[in-house]
Amino acid sequence: MNRIKVAALVAFSALVALSAEAGQPDPKHGFSSFCDDEGDCATLKVAASKPSKARNSNADTSKSKPRRAVDANGNVMMVTVQTSYGFNITVHPAYAIKFQKLFALLKDRGYRVPAHITKCWAPRGTHVAGSNHYIGAACDIQTGWNRGPAFVYHMNDMVKKAGLYDGCAFHDCGHVEAVRGTHNKAPNLYASIEKFKSEQSTANYQP
Repeated sequence: MNRIKVAALVAFSALVALSAEAGQPDPKHGFSSFCDDEGDCATLKVAASKPSKARNSNADTSKSKPRRAVDANGNVMMVTVQTSYGFNITVHPAYAIKFQKLFALLKDRGYRVPAHITKCWAPRGTHVAGSNHYIGAACDIQTGWNRGPAFVYHMNDMVKKAGLYDGCAFHDCGHVEAVRGTHNKAPNLYASIEKFKSEQSTANYQP
């Protein structure tokens, strides 16, 4: 009986260790993590990319095709992608390319975006009720409500160009969201993943 308990304990410990590792992105091997709105994550391989205006039909995009990102319970999940600054953000796959475009535009304008104050997806209970952060549809470049680097008060044109909405509209400059209002529902996961795969593939094309 004791042997059975020991074996079960060892197996459980190994499972916990593997689960913890799965939630961490591995940039060396191109791994990105998908997380549900309760903070549970699964790992998926996807090449990080920066949006590009030009396309090359001869480019090899085989490394940028993620597998279906859904856990055993079918929970909605997030994707971790790389920005043009080199640091990662975690957002819903339906909005990944828009946020990547925003950061590319900010970099092209010469703005320095601090990684340590840039936060996107967040678990429930960490923002206001119904926050778009909970569904991976918002990013903050700020240290607090309406407090951020000087450029966040003057980036509305780039936010619009990326197809996003500027928090300055409700006096929260530095907050950027993909959908307006609160208590929004996340887009369909399967359709979003297909869109994400397509967008990430084309974004990897080089002129």
